[in-house]
Amino acid sequence: NFSIGNDNDNDNNAAAEFIPRLRKKRGAPPKKNNNKLTKMEKWGKPIRRPDDWETWSFHDIHLGFKCGAHAKDQNKPLPDMEYWNFYRDTFKRVVGPSAAFDDPIPPTEGYTLDENGKQPYYSKISPGKGRGLFASRDIKKGEVVHDGTNSDTEISGKDYRRFLFSLPQKMACDSTEWTWTQQLKKGGPYTVRTAFNISILMNSSKAPNTMPKDSYSSKFFATRDIKKDEEILTDYKIYPTKYDKVGM
Repeated sequence: NFSIGNDNDNDNNAAAEFIPRLRKKRGAPPKKNNNKLTKMEKWGKPIRRPDDWETWSFHDIHLGFKCGAHAKDQNKPLPDMEYWNFYRDTFKRVVGPSAAFDDPIPPTEGYTLDENGKQPYYSKISPGKGRGLFASRDIKKGEVVHDGTNSDTEISGKDYRRFLFSLPQKMACDSTEWTWTQQLKKGGPYTVRTAFNISILMNSSKAPNTMPKDSYSSKFFATRDIKKDEEILTDYKIYPTKYDKVGM
């Protein structure tokens, strides 16, 4: 069975309002009398997991959570500190209690790239693309623009599924846009990778200006000179989509 609302489990009462596979659509939940939205409602309505949630593939989740429509929404706001704190706290509670998230640079600004400080970009809304990243200074061809070894988090497919089912709908759909599968070495295992700061907002283009040297690397270099306030763009196709390789 499934139902909208909370239950007594610690990590499964905040997933999205969706239609479980091979199940009939339930009616909408009753409207609340107050106008104040809880954190859950702000980022999507909660629902209990369906009985078969552990068998859901990434594709099932993307469809069930109605993430296609969410992805097309170009008016999504930039995540603020309240958003990042909730997102990170949920990850720590459900997946990685030991996750430190102790970078002195707040996630709304990025992360520590190297001994000189944070990465050379900032986030803002990109016309026609939604949320994006822009150069905070002139960047020379060959410079390191982003280093995922200082920013990315690795998650197993099983833990990532549990994480998604523990988030409110809109936040879960954000997460499906912010993850990819990657091998870190030739012949190595595929894992789900993501980040918990603005670095994850980098958009894709057929004419990227920032790329890793190969699909095993998480360090991105400027492929040409990039002017201050120019959008930082990569090509998502550098990392093959292989969710079946991580059990999703």
